[in-house]
Amino acid sequence: MQIDSERSSLRRELDQAVRDGDAVKVLAITRRLLSVSTKPADHIICASSLARIPDAIHQLGARRLRTFWVRSVTVEPYIPYVVVEAALNGFMMEFETGGYGSFADELLNPESSLARFQPELVLVSLDLEDIAGALPDLCAKGARTAADAEVENAVARMGDLLRTFRSLNSARLAVQGAVIPHVNSLGEVADANLPNSLRHAVQQLNLRLSGLCGSISDCVFFDVDHVASNFGRTQWRDERMFLASRLQVSSQASPAYAQGLVRSFSVLYRPPRKVLCTDLDNTLWGGVLGEDGPEGISTGHAFPGNCYFEYQKYLKQLSSRGILIAIASKNNEADVREAFQLRAADLALNLDDFVATRINWNDKSESIREIAEELSLGLDSFVFVDDNPAECEAIRRQLPGVAVVDAPASDPWRLTEVLANQAFFDTNMVTSDDLHRVVEYKAQTQRAELERNATSRDQFLASMNIVCSFQSALEAPLARSVQLLAKTNQFNLTTHRYSAAKVEEFASLPGGQAVVVRVRDRFGDSGVVGLALARTLDATCVMDSLLLSCRVIGRGIETALLAQIAERAIRSGARRLLGEYIPTKKNSPCATFYEDHGFAECPSPAGFSPNSKVYELDLTVVVPAIPEWITVEGNEKHELTSSAVESA
Repeated sequence: MQIDSERSSLRRELDQAVRDGDAVKVLAITRRLLSVSTKPADHIICASSLARIPDAIHQLGARRLRTFWVRSVTVEPYIPYVVVEAALNGFMMEFETGGYGSFADELLNPESSLARFQPELVLVSLDLEDIAGALPDLCAKGARTAADAEVENAVARMGDLLRTFRSLNSARLAVQGAVIPHVNSLGEVADANLPNSLRHAVQQLNLRLSGLCGSISDCVFFDVDHVASNFGRTQWRDERMFLASRLQVSSQASPAYAQGLVRSFSVLYRPPRKVLCTDLDNTLWGGVLGEDGPEGISTGHAFPGNCYFEYQKYLKQLSSRGILIAIASKNNEADVREAFQLRAADLALNLDDFVATRINWNDKSESIREIAEELSLGLDSFVFVDDNPAECEAIRRQLPGVAVVDAPASDPWRLTEVLANQAFFDTNMVTSDDLHRVVEYKAQTQRAELERNATSRDQFLASMNIVCSFQSALEAPLARSVQLLAKTNQFNLTTHRYSAAKVEEFASLPGGQAVVVRVRDRFGDSGVVGLALARTLDATCVMDSLLLSCRVIGRGIETALLAQIAERAIRSGARRLLGEYIPTKKNSPCATFYEDHGFAECPSPAGFSPNSKVYELDLTVVVPAIPEWITVEGNEKHELTSSAVESA
């Protein structure tokens, strides 16, 4: 009764917020309402409430997402769940569904309703019987060879569909896998033990489909079987509803389904956060160091210390894949260093694993700001973990861009799970640059020390031994270029967030350029840190995008990248260079880039953003030059444009 009363109260609040036209309040009430109710009616009310506010997308600062759902099953009842979950994650979805079972025509026909809708995102939901329908019978017969062939053929068919679609359409794709049926003719024991079981066959099918999605640009695999397993397979599908109306997911499982689906496609639009900043006392270890001393803190291999040890191991794993870990703790630094030394055998981490530490008695908001400045990263790159509710609330209020995780101090065994269940570090790719990021940021500290001790900027830059190499974005690999486009904010002249297909288009069009710059210096290899996209038409080269990782700004690398584009534009027949700057809240560091390189502001030609400033440079008079302290490493086999190939 209390829950029903609370639901009714929240629904009244929701209705009032809609009348007030307050989308922010609507979303906040939606979050509260759905925390106490999973009823379909409440999801429908929340979705319709958002739709009733015309400027909701602007109030929320959300991204509009035109979405087409290709399906062989009924999906309409799930749309309110997906719409609400997407809104809670910063997306306002505009849905169109394909014809029931017409998935092949929708994907392959350039005149289909999908093509006419011109979506930004395409969801593909097919049932197992539509992907590899013969598998249950083949597995029941023990026909392993035939079952393996069915998997191969199914993946090949899907591959043909998705690759052909990609050749026709640049929309991003989220492809749903298959759920392992919880009922099968072999029974539970045989299904787990026999190599020809349906369980093993569907697992293999999903593994192969995942690999297929990874081979197609801007395509992610939605592991719906993992979501079903976490929720509970026996409750995942209502068999009566599936047989009656082809509903794959039960009403009680629909919220979990929507959460999993939105979490999957979000990685196509949002980069992972880069830094996890952790507290120490009752977070990284149990107890309070200042009160319990190094020997009294709880960590190691025995309970409850192993709860914290598991958290430490998880942070170590995040660090291994390129997530930076840092410390913000109110403690005496000498005591912390002593604890790491004396309890080294009981800790999965040492201080050298952290790229930055602030161990003092300052406000933690100040500490996090200092770490962000030291790493040259925005606060929206940070996740902060602390057991103290007051500290967490202070960070939420003072640093709203920082994601905050409340460590469950009374249930320390839950901390790793609580953190892992968040989408902060989700990605569908881990590049070689990611794997070397921690080493690079530590080298960044050495560079900062050298700069502080140098007598002049020229001396500092000359002593760095900077070497740049330029190559096609398609060979960098392509995934790194897409990653840079998605998450570079400070030195990004236009902040165009392009897909892999769009980068490929720039690289392949006549006169097109898609150029990345890789940098190394005396302290190490920074990897691929910059990207430029341009195209030459009728003696004019238009710079569409030029962006550079914030950790290498100010060393002349941006000038070298511009010089490379200009050189290749001239080889393509260009006589002038046009550059566009679109101001954002974060890209002020590059506001004067074109002016600093001799460009003059000019009237904005047709086709440019109304908010942009356009600059031009006469290449017959001035050509940007590579700074003298930079060495360019040539590689003749990397010709970056089709026109360059023709003129070489």
